[in-house]
Amino acid sequence: GIISEDFLRSTSWLKFQPDKYQGARKTKRYFEGWYYKFVSNPPPPDRNDNRNPNNNNNNINDASPPTSMAVVPGVFYGNTSTSNESHAFVFVVLNGERQHYYRFQTDEFSYASSHEEYYIRVGNNVFTHGGVSLDLRPRKGDDAQLVLNGTLSFERVNPWPVSLMGLGAMGPVGWMPGLECSHGILSFDHVLRGSLTLTYAVGDKGASSSSPSPPSPASPSASATTTTIPFDNGRGYTEKDHGRSFPSLWVWIQSNSFRNNPGTSLFVSIARVPLFGMGLPGFTAAVWHDEKLIPFATWSGATFEELHVSKEEVYIVMRSSSSDSWWRKLSSGSRSSTGGYYRVEITVDRRDVPEVLLYAPVNFTKMSPFVREALQAKVRMRLTRVSGDDDGDGDVIVDDVGEHAGLEVHGDVEWLVDNLCGRDTANWIICL
Repeated sequence: GIISEDFLRSTSWLKFQPDKYQGARKTKRYFEGWYYKFVSNPPPPDRNDNRNPNNNNNNINDASPPTSMAVVPGVFYGNTSTSNESHAFVFVVLNGERQHYYRFQTDEFSYASSHEEYYIRVGNNVFTHGGVSLDLRPRKGDDAQLVLNGTLSFERVNPWPVSLMGLGAMGPVGWMPGLECSHGILSFDHVLRGSLTLTYAVGDKGASSSSPSPPSPASPSASATTTTIPFDNGRGYTEKDHGRSFPSLWVWIQSNSFRNNPGTSLFVSIARVPLFGMGLPGFTAAVWHDEKLIPFATWSGATFEELHVSKEEVYIVMRSSSSDSWWRKLSSGSRSSTGGYYRVEITVDRRDVPEVLLYAPVNFTKMSPFVREALQAKVRMRLTRVSGDDDGDGDVIVDDVGEHAGLEVHGDVEWLVDNLCGRDTANWIICL
């Protein structure tokens, strides 16, 4: 582009620094949260372990199962500038089965200025582009039964690029005033180093019900159990949201744990967007593959071929814009093209997948557990590249299964199915 991404990110304009805290002047009706996802790399089975007489050295089930974890720091300001519900927070989700929510005073939340290197600090917990340092202990009144500490570092972080015409995942839509909620991708995929130590109250190892007595904030009790999880060579992903509130309905899918394509990442967000008194369908999505961003968004010229949502699965087929499109030419800086496009087919298996209720802002008044999220879904992704003169199915780039997929299906998502642009049932011809 005419102006480099490095230059835009170096300016003091936070629009070009979507990773940083955007709410410095906010004192009410505002939230901002950063979603850090960690998936451990399971160790190979011990080939020399003779305790199992049936060990044939090929049974992958001998390996310890990987751990998926989301750690979300943030801040919430209630309906008034003096609301008692205003607070900073960190919540932790383990394997999509149990959430632990830690409250902090708002003055325990600090962040980088526009001229500083990005960081977020909540209490003794620090989050940066290069890693995280965690020291979480339940306080009185916390909805948490877990002591969590340790340090993870990140290698080869891959954020969604920003430009004058594309503010990361929001694209040019990010310039619109009055958006209810804005989204950002800080890293599609990165490699993890380090370990985390978890101390549970007895009987609370990811159970869906709360334990009546958390470990002592000062030190684990005699009835607690401690586990250290190595994350070396695991995969990480980071995104964020900020605004007044979450949408009334949405579908969100994410995985960067594809079995045969390490480093490949999938992100999909479809939502109803309130704007100027209207409720409009909007979507932004992307595949990150071989260090290349392939966007599927309204603003990039992408279209839906299929969207079906049931209790058993979510099925999506999207087609990117042609390389002849104005956006593809502008974003690539090239005038040459072949007229080709990408097509992605996504199937998420929802059967027997555990879900946990996550805390989220409710009616500007408080943070409450009401969003169901899975972290153990499986997503089948088939990505093809169709050239301009190809009448067939195109060349298969990725046909793989993503493990530990994040999945949220919230609200009456049939409205999204019916109102996507191009549908006969759509109430609007506009999509965001």
